[in-house]
Amino acid sequence: MCIKFTEVFIMISPYPHLIDLNDYPVSWWKQVVDLGEQIKNHPEIYAGACHNKIMATLFYEPSTRTQMSFQTAMLRLGGRLIGFDNPANSSVSKGETLKDTIKMVSNYADLIVMRHYLEGAARYATEVTDVPIVNAGDGANQHPSQTLLDLYSILKTQGRLDHLTITMVGDLKYGRTVHSLLQALRYFKPTFHFVSSPELRMPQQYLDLCRENDIEYHEHTEFSPEVINASDILYMTRVQRERFFNEEDYLR
Repeated sequence: MCIKFTEVFIMISPYPHLIDLNDYPVSWWKQVVDLGEQIKNHPEIYAGACHNKIMATLFYEPSTRTQMSFQTAMLRLGGRLIGFDNPANSSVSKGETLKDTIKMVSNYADLIVMRHYLEGAARYATEVTDVPIVNAGDGANQHPSQTLLDLYSILKTQGRLDHLTITMVGDLKYGRTVHSLLQALRYFKPTFHFVSSPELRMPQQYLDLCRENDIEYHEHTEFSPEVINASDILYMTRVQRERFFNEEDYLR
């Protein structure tokens, strides 16, 4: 699906920003997923939805898929782009603060999509601008637009979102995509399997969230055939070199 959910946010969202899916009711998520299906099937209807709109993509961390999917969405909808994909090529390299960057870009753009290495950076950005902010990933915290796309993909392949067995594999400690998806799926009564090395296990706060919502989960250090065969969805993540403080820990 080459069109992501930037256009949905612009056209139907009654909320000023997209930072964390927990800020919005499940009914809105479902509306987004339904509209995503409409756009996929009839892209010509939405070709001018963002005419004369400018989106700024501010990527303080490297990105290929997320950045290009947002940019492609905006271009297919008739909008235009500004921004940077390397802060070293912006005034950030000269000491410009996040606050000043956001306030400056807000003068030029109708929408800001931002990826940042600090948890909470996107939330902070909403406090210094009236321009809509979309969180394209903030540290190891959240990645809400990816979660909307994941929900769409799960619904397309499984025909439902409720009562599925989801196995998350890899970097569960720093992986913002698994944190976002877990929080979203908790409303649909899943069973989770978490597969990782002990050092990269799911953080305690998310295990507590499962318990608080009466969600069954199992932790594993081996990716066994039994776990695979019990799964409806396998959610694979990479070990993120950029989240480690030293190379030795990453290689281990």
